[in-house]
Amino acid sequence: MNLINRPLLTIISVAALLVGCDTLGVKTDHAKKAPAQSSQSASDEPIPTQIIIPEVQKFTDIWEHIRAGYALPQASNAAVDSQVKFYTSNKSYFYKITQQSEPYLHYVVNEMQANNMPMELALLPFIESSYNPIATSPSNAGMWQFGAATARNFGLEQNRWYDGRKDVVASTEAAIKLLKKLYTRFDNDWLLAVAAYNAGDGAIQQALDKNRRAGKPTDFWSLPLNKTTQGYIPQLLALSKIVAKPEAYDFKLYPIQDVPYFVKVSVGSQINLADAAQNSSLDAAQLKKLNSGFSGWLTDPTEPRDVLVPVGAAATFRLQLDSLPKIANVKWQEHQVKKGDNLDAIAKKYGVSGDKIKTINNLKSTNLVAGQRLQIPLSSDSTYADAAPQEKTSVEKVNSPAQNTKNNIHIVQSGENLWSIAKEQNTSVNTLAKLNNLNVQTPLKLGQKLVVANQVAEVKEQKKLSYTIKSGDTLGGIAAKYDTTVKQIMEWNKIKDETNIRPNQELIVMADPAK
Repeated sequence: MNLINRPLLTIISVAALLVGCDTLGVKTDHAKKAPAQSSQSASDEPIPTQIIIPEVQKFTDIWEHIRAGYALPQASNAAVDSQVKFYTSNKSYFYKITQQSEPYLHYVVNEMQANNMPMELALLPFIESSYNPIATSPSNAGMWQFGAATARNFGLEQNRWYDGRKDVVASTEAAIKLLKKLYTRFDNDWLLAVAAYNAGDGAIQQALDKNRRAGKPTDFWSLPLNKTTQGYIPQLLALSKIVAKPEAYDFKLYPIQDVPYFVKVSVGSQINLADAAQNSSLDAAQLKKLNSGFSGWLTDPTEPRDVLVPVGAAATFRLQLDSLPKIANVKWQEHQVKKGDNLDAIAKKYGVSGDKIKTINNLKSTNLVAGQRLQIPLSSDSTYADAAPQEKTSVEKVNSPAQNTKNNIHIVQSGENLWSIAKEQNTSVNTLAKLNNLNVQTPLKLGQKLVVANQVAEVKEQKKLSYTIKSGDTLGGIAAKYDTTVKQIMEWNKIKDETNIRPNQELIVMADPAK
């Protein structure tokens, strides 16, 4: 079974010996058998199938809790000694990454205990990502460094709003499932399971089969694996040695209490994390990092999700939820910043204020970076302009049915704008603006009266245009550009899935003559 392939995740320049995790991806370019000094067999003590730590037992700190659940077979050889030497030569670095683990380590340790797993496995994210939930490498992301395919296989959703690989809770659950599956596959051998988490189960199985055919031992230390995987297990065992007896190595571990750092709070609907932090007197950056699964400052609107909040701030956070600005029913357009873009131009394009874009995306200044992704509100509290299409090719003209209606008056309600009213009245923003002598970007006032239909019969003549999809386009953005709806574009082009579009694809769109 092919899952993911994790390359080395370099954390700092001196960490050349630190390696990332290549999980469940078959590799065909295996290195030669490890040198004899690295191939000594581990002790023959049995690997327990269940790790039991009394639930009522209290520990002075998280490190004591981890030590109490050690269960991996220990080994002393040149490979492990080399990794110990590396860490002892970089004590300040090690102290820094233990400090970085504080918000997450208690949760991971308790999940390992709940699943009866060796506590040494709670140290794996030190190797994978330095316990950084937003760590990325060319193919992998998150604290546990999942690749996209394996993440989906283990239930980690990925969409424009949310990446489960960076969700501390979801990714830890997935990593535990994966490790348990590998443990079962490789006959309850934790060293082989962890090696497979790094190299892929296919690579480990090939190495086992090769040794069996040659009549050689099939323990981890005897397998012909690539250099990355040969160093992965020694890294873990070296870390466990240092955590077990830091004083023996003149080491100082960052003190972390054995208490929960965060709790889950159900928010029920989409919120802006920056607003939530401000209302609860929380540090916005801290709240965002705890909730790294969300791609931006807005939570995923597609389904209710929990938000992780520091324990001490949870009560205030819950009390302030009702006072947060409501974002429900807002339509969103994601804009990827291109070279030369500026906030004013983007705001004008979508008919929303630059301040609103700054607030929603928690921008500290108007400076933008190419490739940056911004979430733009397209309704509720924004009036957006109709951008004139560049396409001039008219294929044919189509007449719509005549409308013979008397003057109708619409009184503007809270949250309405020209676009939402035009859609409700089955007309265009341009028509509505002309009837009321308004600029399409003019904000509406609460209680303002608008004429929504002509007294005289009107025949609309539309042009049938061809639009070529560009990289970064969405049907929502195209619909806004042509003053129509996503549903209408899908009907015109017989599209069943609005996300299933591609660059250079030709679309048919209808536009008023003025466009």
